[in-house]
Amino acid sequence: MEFNWRAVLTGFVVATVLAIVFAWAFPPVGTSVYVLAVPGIAGGFVAGYMVSGIGNGAVHGGLATVLGAVLMLVFLTVVGVLFVGLVPAIGGASLALIALFVQAIPGAIAGAVGAWASGRRAPRPAVTTTPR
Repeated sequence: MEFNWRAVLTGFVVATVLAIVFAWAFPPVGTSVYVLAVPGIAGGFVAGYMVSGIGNGAVHGGLATVLGAVLMLVFLTVVGVLFVGLVPAIGGASLALIALFVQAIPGAIAGAVGAWASGRRAPRPAVTTTPR
């Protein structure tokens, strides 16, 4: 299977930008985990919309969500090790790794929906010719 890395990167960028906006807009409370899942779903949808086929859309949507989450996890783990210490950073990273696999499922589903939506286009109007 070939991957459309442009679609994966676009989904990652959309998810990252939305995550930053949502993190600033919504205060961290117990129910904000549902709001913070929206960027991954939107990124998966965009990645799936850019490819053809529902199966490819699911793979690309899940890949965009997981790739973005892994890159952010590595960055935040390094920052955590530098500022908090090794043990708390590794403990937080292990919990985040479990959450990463849970977020891959909605990203894949959104990618499949995005691929399905890109395949549904309005029919072209019939061209009629008039005799001269």
